[in-house]
Amino acid sequence: MKAWKFILLALAVIALLWLLNPERAIERNEPGLVEIVYLAESGPEAGSVEEAMRDFEAQSRAAHQENPAQPIYKIIKGQTASRDPTADPTRFLVSAAGGMPPDLILFDRYAVSEWAARGAFTKLDDFVARESSNPALDAIRPENFYKSCWDEVIYENPTTGGRGIYGIPERVDDRALFYNKDLLKRAGFVDANGEAQPPRTWEELEQMAVKLTEHDARGRITQLGFAPNFGNAWLYLYSWMNGGQVMSDDRRHCTLNSPAVVQALEWMTRVYDSLGGAQKEFAFEGTAQSGQRSAPPGELDLFVQGKVAMKIDGYWTFPEVLAQYGQNLNYAVTLPPLPAGAADKENNAYSWVSGWCYAIPSTARQKEGAWELLKFMCSQHAREIIGESERLRLQSIGRIYVPTQNANRHINEWAFHRYIASDPAIPAKLRDGIKLLNDLIDTSPFRPVTPVGQLLFTEQKRATENAIFHKMSAQEALNESTTVVQDALNRALSPARGVIVPWKYFLTIYFLLLVGAAVGIYLWETRIYRARAPSRKRTIDYDYEQEHEFLIKGTRSSYLRSQWAGGWLCASPWIIGFILFTGGPILFAIVASFCDYDILNPARFVGLANYRWMFTRDPLFWKVIGNTLYMVIGIPLGMALSLAIALLLNLEVRGVAVWRTFFYLPSIVPAVASSILWIWIFNPRIGLLNNVLAAFGIHGPNWLQDEHTSKIALILMGLWSAGGGMIVWLAGLKGINPSYYEAAALDGANAWQRLRTITLPLLTPYIFFNLIMGLIATLQIFTQSFIMTQGGPIDSTLFYAYHLFNNAFRFLQMGYASALGWFLFLAVFLLTLLQLKLSKRWVHYEE
Repeated sequence: MKAWKFILLALAVIALLWLLNPERAIERNEPGLVEIVYLAESGPEAGSVEEAMRDFEAQSRAAHQENPAQPIYKIIKGQTASRDPTADPTRFLVSAAGGMPPDLILFDRYAVSEWAARGAFTKLDDFVARESSNPALDAIRPENFYKSCWDEVIYENPTTGGRGIYGIPERVDDRALFYNKDLLKRAGFVDANGEAQPPRTWEELEQMAVKLTEHDARGRITQLGFAPNFGNAWLYLYSWMNGGQVMSDDRRHCTLNSPAVVQALEWMTRVYDSLGGAQKEFAFEGTAQSGQRSAPPGELDLFVQGKVAMKIDGYWTFPEVLAQYGQNLNYAVTLPPLPAGAADKENNAYSWVSGWCYAIPSTARQKEGAWELLKFMCSQHAREIIGESERLRLQSIGRIYVPTQNANRHINEWAFHRYIASDPAIPAKLRDGIKLLNDLIDTSPFRPVTPVGQLLFTEQKRATENAIFHKMSAQEALNESTTVVQDALNRALSPARGVIVPWKYFLTIYFLLLVGAAVGIYLWETRIYRARAPSRKRTIDYDYEQEHEFLIKGTRSSYLRSQWAGGWLCASPWIIGFILFTGGPILFAIVASFCDYDILNPARFVGLANYRWMFTRDPLFWKVIGNTLYMVIGIPLGMALSLAIALLLNLEVRGVAVWRTFFYLPSIVPAVASSILWIWIFNPRIGLLNNVLAAFGIHGPNWLQDEHTSKIALILMGLWSAGGGMIVWLAGLKGINPSYYEAAALDGANAWQRLRTITLPLLTPYIFFNLIMGLIATLQIFTQSFIMTQGGPIDSTLFYAYHLFNNAFRFLQMGYASALGWFLFLAVFLLTLLQLKLSKRWVHYEE
């Protein structure tokens, strides 16, 4: 292709892209218009929230008409697109790192302090001070909010003493004991009046849990009396009930292994043991990690079905489950029991609060507009719009509206009287339960305000599982988790003091590397042409040019000669994409692996500290490597199954094309969809697989709920998509000359001999390809664990890529995550080189 044709084609492509640019169709902003980007999770109230925002926009437009100096606000609403926006804040993190954060975000209150410690959120003290003279009951003043909710958004740096408000509380959730009155009466737990009598102490709760739990002939739980983590309690609540604390008052020391916390975990373990073990209870829940419900809210909820006698759960149970599906359930709500003799102690708690708040990112572009929207969303007027919209929506489908708890005590009381106390359609049991939980808000504790809040929550879950599954004693499990949290806390309070990496030179270095690579490629490709001709004094007479003609061809003229231009043009999309989107991040990750970097603050060079931590201090590093290597078992199994399918579908029979399509379909099903499907298949109580095994008299395992079978379950799930490899095998089988089989048949070879001596040797290039690709994919396994098991139980499905993800996006240790990534790259690279080396001995290419 001539140069002028290439330039003309490039101009035509640029013109086409300009015409297709969607921004050309976007109307320019009208004068005075201010766009506010709002990020929140999706949910049942999403439509009602948007209705309230439209009212806010209308109010701003009306104010602008009266006073043109007032801005017109336009809200651009986004979603976190995450199952858990606190544990997986990827979208917010990426937007903040890219300099395009939202102006206002709805964020979990306990996580605000962790992000505020890294400078992610704006200090709101000055904004709040403006409201000090506002007499309205819904004004943003500390005295208008529940103390427990307001204190949770205040972060005080334990090192510098700096203190600030980093969020404005909005929704609240606290916990209480829900119990089925009919089940308690049937078991004889009644008072003098014959009414159901809930437990008053831990000891009574344990006894009732055992008596109320029923098993079938196979020993499986069919009715659960009580399990400490069925619902939403966690070790946090039982520690507070026992007078313990998980962090010291000065927030400098993790006290997970304090005596009161250890006693609480020992009691939890004892309760699980009395039920027959945590594995049986997990199987009943039908989930792979403690604390998660076995079924989605609704008619499938086990408490609604009458299969759970007692549970500690949160306020959301009312609007999401009981108000809609529990009308016929005879239940009540009461204070959770405390340990015997603990009622007289100080610092004991019956519940704990959590919830959400509005926060303004520190790099937000429209902070004033964000504050105005925040004030509106925290007002009674906004809650009334949302409440009325939701009430009408639910009433139209014959359901009851129950408002969420609000952190503003006046709005919360108003909502209770408006939608609960004054509504005759609200059952008394629902009204009494809501009132009880509302009364508990002020006196309930909240999770510690600390820069390692996410890690602390994760480690208390890990310690709980290690104890209840008897991997460690309660003391040993809490000691290990305390060490992990304390190490992270020390690093957060005493950050690395290395040299700040000067990223301003990064692009220059990257450009020079690209130029060097281009020059190197050019010199390498033209090396023969530039080589000196052989000396005339040599006695052997030969034509050097003729001997190297196959090497010299295409390199005698300029580098972009006509026969090369087409190839470079076709490869240019990939090359440009690699330079813009891949090459830079690769170089960046190399540098970041030697830095202490959390994305939100400048990277500081720490040398080999991340790599030393990886091999000597990370308690999960060798665990995740072992889990990942175990999954390699699935490679030969998958290859064998896909080859067997290919051999069958290589036969010339009618309808073979249809069968090939059926076998290939599972491989193109999205990973998330197939993961959800297999969660139900592996369900130990109602799953298809165990029911099929039961038909043959086989007692199926707990699959995803058992650490010994969880990885096996994921391997079996992988075999379902063997049709993807089948396509490669079919291509190889079609390439084998039929004359080989004819000759072997004439020599008397049977089917097995033909497979062993002809098919497999000639398929070795395809075996080699599938082996390399399968190993690379296995070492990066992530999706199945993330969706199906969240790494559990007991970290049995916590794979290397999942561990890397947690450190990068949950714990904000991007430098350490980069080091983990490069170790994975080196492992894959070396294993691939080893396979290439060994392939010379067993891979046979047909000449």
